[in-house]
Amino acid sequence: MLMQYRISPRFLTFRWSLVRNLLIAASVTTAAVTIRPAFASSSSAQCTSSGRREGCSSFSSNSSASMGDQTPATASASGESYQAGSSSVAFVTTPDRESARKLARSIIDQKLAACVNIVPNIESIYMWEGKVTEDNEYLMMVKTRTNRIDELSKFVRENHPYSVAEVISLPIQNGNPPYLDWIAQSVPEKGSKKD
Repeated sequence: MLMQYRISPRFLTFRWSLVRNLLIAASVTTAAVTIRPAFASSSSAQCTSSGRREGCSSFSSNSSASMGDQTPATASASGESYQAGSSSVAFVTTPDRESARKLARSIIDQKLAACVNIVPNIESIYMWEGKVTEDNEYLMMVKTRTNRIDELSKFVRENHPYSVAEVISLPIQNGNPPYLDWIAQSVPEKGSKKD
């Protein structure tokens, strides 16, 4: 006896989402996807024409690229390629807005990062001195070169109000090429003179 199974339309959407997410995860874990030059140059013109970085998103859509077009680097608007992991995002928490702003401005002044986003009112629950502690904090997302993370961490330790400052980082594997170029241009190489 042959049994036929019918798929409800609501489950079809779920299946498609699952397959799409698995394909995205597979492409992210294997290599960065090359951005087509036409796509990169159109977004680059938009980002650089005003001379400012607002309006440039750090998210790039790679849905137009096929799985077979994968390479370990992302083409940039300048023709160079981004090396996956050469930039990082560091996370730093602070107890209040004033300390976050003061620390962020100092980090930028020292050219240790290209940009610091401050996210207000995050709730942190953590173990401290043997007991569970809950605090409202501010989260700083610091975009910099990976090879400057140690200097950034040292600077934060020396200028942070906490005795144990949180500085953790994640490498940036892929993103909007003009934005990644901007990070590299804004943060000098390790060991080079500050402007």
